[in-house]
Order: sequence, then C-alpha cells, then structure tokens
Amino acid sequence: MKIPGSGGGWQAIAYTWRTARKVGILNLWRAMRTKNTCKTCALGMGGQQGGMRNEKGHFPEFCKKSLQAMAADMQGRIDERFFEEYSLEQLRGFSPREMEMMGRLTWPMYAGPGDTHYRPILWDEALGMIAEKLKATSPRQAFFYASGRSSNEAGFLL
Repeated sequence: MKIPGSGGGWQAIAYTWRTARKVGILNLWRAMRTKNTCKTCALGMGGQQGGMRNEKGHFPEFCKKSLQAMAADMQGRIDERFFEEYSLEQLRGFSPREMEMMGRLTWPMYAGPGDTHYRPILWDEALGMIAEKLKATSPRQAFFYASGRSSNEAGFLL
C-alpha cells in the first residue's frame, strides 16, 4: 500500500470517488448525508446539522477515515466458500486491510482445536458456546470494555 503524500486536494477527491464506486455512489451519498456518528472517532458526522457539514455549516466536511468505515460497512458479505478455500494459516498472512476488503461476516464462524479452517455454525450453537464459557469463568477473571469507537461487530458481541 502506497503512503499518501497529501491529506487533501485532488488526491483525496480521487480516493473518495474510487471508494464510492466500490459500494455504489448513490448508496454512499445517502449514507454520508445522514445525521449519524463517525464510526472511527465517534464524533458527529456533519455536526448538529448532519450530512457532511461541520459545526459552522461548511459543506462538504468529512474525513477519509469516516468514508472508509462507512464504505466498509456497506460492502457485501463474504462468500461462503471463502473459508473453505483459505486455511487458518493462509488467513494469518492477510493484512487487516486485506481482510476488511473481503467483505462482512453475516454468520458465526468457528474453528476448534486441530481445525485447519473456519466453518459457519448456527447462531444458537455460537451463543450456547459463549454462554458455557461465561458461566465457567469466575467474575474475577472476566472483563468487558465498550467504547463509542468500537465496531458494530464488537458491540453486537458485547
């Protein structure tokens, strides 16, 4: 990945355009125009006015990290065959950015002791496994942390 030499200007506009094309220009436009919270810094997207405006009302005002997070949340699900094709060892070789670009998980995945690949499991099975582990854990050994900067997936898990 090339390190950018600029934080704005034409390079930023080109980056924004490429990102929007990946998830659908109109879809991203609608998402970015809503009054919501930035998924990376937890500050208001567009301030009190919403829709890519800063607190003084200047348009367009948004950061690339917010655009990246919004686009990542809008991408499709990971193909079911992905985890059949790639072993745990191969997945360890992917960068976080490469993994993010693969798509979103829409079902629980599991790899037990000795498994070489993740496999999808039912939600009831996943929640049952989690409940068993939590029940077997002393409250003195458990710790949970939540933040406005956490991903949706981390929030769902908590």
